[in-house]
Amino acid sequence: MIALSRLTRRLSETPNDFFSEHASVAAVLSDVLTAAGRPGLNAQSAERFHSMDARWRQLVLISCWLLADEPFREVMDRARVLEFMTGTLPPLAGLVEPRRFVTDPDRREELARLAMLALEVMPEGETAKQAADRLATVDSVRRYEVLEATKAAEQRAAAVRKAMEAERAREAAARYSQV
Repeated sequence: MIALSRLTRRLSETPNDFFSEHASVAAVLSDVLTAAGRPGLNAQSAERFHSMDARWRQLVLISCWLLADEPFREVMDRARVLEFMTGTLPPLAGLVEPRRFVTDPDRREELARLAMLALEVMPEGETAKQAADRLATVDSVRRYEVLEATKAAEQRAAAVRKAMEAERAREAAARYSQV
């Protein structure tokens, strides 16, 4: 278990070096893994971090700062970290400007909870259900998906209403022409 407040505070204290355009993402991530006693990246696993868009790149660097915290080092799993960096973070970076994960309390909580979920660590004082419920309330990707589904449902409903109005107009026109 890790105290969520510790992680959100750490994110709020992210050094400016982690926003540098010149930092090597593969090298920073490899350092985080080796500091935790795990194998670093090799040429093949580092390759996927060479052609990243700017937002994903920045979010990975911020996440590296987060994962370098001592409690994460103890539970670090290389495969889960790589999946978090390459599976979870790209869609998130596409939706939320990465600096918000440092400046906005809800986004800090979201990133900390996503990292804990990825490494299968529970927030201190929470059950699995509580942790899942709280993540659902701050999850940007899920919120976006719900908004998109709502928008699609509203468009379908509008199309159905329009079709029903057209049908009523045809029926009215047919009755009028028969009179």
